[in-house]
Amino acid sequence: MSNNASFFSELRRRNVFRVALTYAVVAWLLLEIAAVFVPILDAPEWIITAFLVVLALGFVLAMFISWSFEMTPEGLKRTEDLSPGEVIPYWSRRKFARFIIG
Repeated sequence: MSNNASFFSELRRRNVFRVALTYAVVAWLLLEIAAVFVPILDAPEWIITAFLVVLALGFVLAMFISWSFEMTPEGLKRTEDLSPGEVIPYWSRRKFARFIIG
């Protein structure tokens, strides 16, 4: 149980949950917009499927980046290279999540 608790606390510390939720919401909104505009533009239906695949691949990339890197005042740094005091404050982590997604 201790390993699971420490793993989830590490996910929380590295903002993986926040990035995943933000990415999921933005991806859902983009898919809804695509579903509206594809018929209007007379585009083939497979475009929505291709768009979903691209968003899924982007999700994997966003999770990797949020796990591997932290935003610091000097820019992105690998997480292993940081001391806990170097991590940027909470309010800037939101901006980092937006940066990863878009």
